[in-house]
Amino acid sequence: MGLAYKEIENKRIIADDEKCNGCLVCQLRCSFRFEKAFNPEKAAIKVNRFTKGGTDYFISFTEKCDACGICAKHCPYDALSWIKEEKEVA
Repeated sequence: MGLAYKEIENKRIIADDEKCNGCLVCQLRCSFRFEKAFNPEKAAIKVNRFTKGGTDYFISFTEKCDACGICAKHCPYDALSWIKEEKEVA
């Protein structure tokens, strides 16, 4: 599919759909952070499954996502990357 990303200030999460295996660990960790419950429906990251000559996944982010990076930290397939750029002080 391609790359999706969420960027807020100096933080960015990049999602590579082709590496996603659909395990939903990212959604579970995200929902626990926001809601203190492992509930993928409450996560700010969404892994959508669709079939088109095989099984593929499409990753997206909701408005609730603040690019904290917890999803990327716990992704076992390296489908998510978290980048935090240091602001330059003049």
